[in-house]
Amino acid sequence: MVDSKPTLAFAGLGAMGFGMASHLVRSGFQVTGFDLYEPLVSKFFSLGAGAKSAKTPCEAVQGALYLICMVATSVQATSLLFDLETGAVQGLMQNATIIICSTVAPAYISEVRSRLDQLDRADVRLLDCPVSGGPVRAAEGKLSIFSSGESSHLTNAQEVLSCMSKHLYLIPSGLGGGSKAKLIHQIFAAVNIAMASEAMGLAAVAGMNTRSTFEQLKVGAGWSWMLENRVSYMLEPARGPYSSMTIITKDAGIITSTGRDYKFPLPLTSTAEQLYLTAISAGWAKKDDCELVRLYLPGKGDLVVKQTDSSPDSKSRSITVDTIKDLLIGVHLIGMIEAMSFCDQLGIEATLMHSIVLNAAGASNTFREAFTPAEKGNWSLKRVPGVEKIRDKLVSFDLHYDYVYEAVGLTSKQAKAIDDVYTLRYPLFLSCAALQEFHRQLM
Repeated sequence: MVDSKPTLAFAGLGAMGFGMASHLVRSGFQVTGFDLYEPLVSKFFSLGAGAKSAKTPCEAVQGALYLICMVATSVQATSLLFDLETGAVQGLMQNATIIICSTVAPAYISEVRSRLDQLDRADVRLLDCPVSGGPVRAAEGKLSIFSSGESSHLTNAQEVLSCMSKHLYLIPSGLGGGSKAKLIHQIFAAVNIAMASEAMGLAAVAGMNTRSTFEQLKVGAGWSWMLENRVSYMLEPARGPYSSMTIITKDAGIITSTGRDYKFPLPLTSTAEQLYLTAISAGWAKKDDCELVRLYLPGKGDLVVKQTDSSPDSKSRSITVDTIKDLLIGVHLIGMIEAMSFCDQLGIEATLMHSIVLNAAGASNTFREAFTPAEKGNWSLKRVPGVEKIRDKLVSFDLHYDYVYEAVGLTSKQAKAIDDVYTLRYPLFLSCAALQEFHRQLM
């Protein structure tokens, strides 16, 4: 006789969570769903057989062997678990397992374990299993999951975790390792999302056909998963929001705060975070994160869309697709060095992170090509072949230091490109931040 699937409780029915929970139901699990937003609970209940609803977390976990937490923030997770009146911990059965799939700081996982023990719930098993992949993959059960915790507890939860994932990674550095791996991945995500906006905004301001530019960039050396994914929404905003600005802003904040805890500098990620915070302050919290491009185009927020059908009548003949590709490569390279250096600091194995990034949303052609030589050089830029040429191409866009023209031997054509960008008055937040790291590390 085949054993029946375990009963689950699922908290957090947002874009990702609803997809995950509905896939579990379609896969034969009995799932009780909970969310603070009642219409989402009703929508989940309407799935029919296998989908139940609850009004509180405590009610949701009745009879459930596993509680999957997919709420947006650690503040929400704390309320979900430990609220004195409605918290899930009060209703959890003996030896139940909490699977935290939310993106939270690694230190928060330790805090949850400590609070469980203080409440005499040492019997409750805790797994740290953040996810990546987006709502579509969530609904298909094809997420990347970064799992960590006690080995026996992970083995017991294998059926549930495997159902939700295409790539199920075991992070061997103990409880909290999953959140560390997700944090590193999100450095790539945060930088590459913002850089996609910087690149396409420049194309639009320079008078280039943005659709043609995109088609060329996504098959070249400047490709990143985020460029291909986010710019497609940028060019067709009617498709609706893919991932709200609040999500990547929250993740960037987790990264930089953890960096401060470790006294580890993260200049490129910090620059990206400030861009996201500026977008939030402008009232774009619920907008798709690809709308960050509007920061680069004050008063002309729709210029990227307008330029999709334009003739290639460039305002700056020196700014070409290759120009933008060079900027992408430079920023992607510095982002990789920053992320992998921090990865080493956090004790996550580099080869494991390599596999994670290439199979997830942080991937780029620069990462694929430069990873091995950079790893051999202990994440030193100096070990990356051709790094001086990459640096010099970024130098040609540094608008603040005229004296570098002669110092690096720029041609008159390159000098004209500088003048062209200056004339456009176009901000290069990430490119200039990356350039400073080239200067610092290649001195």
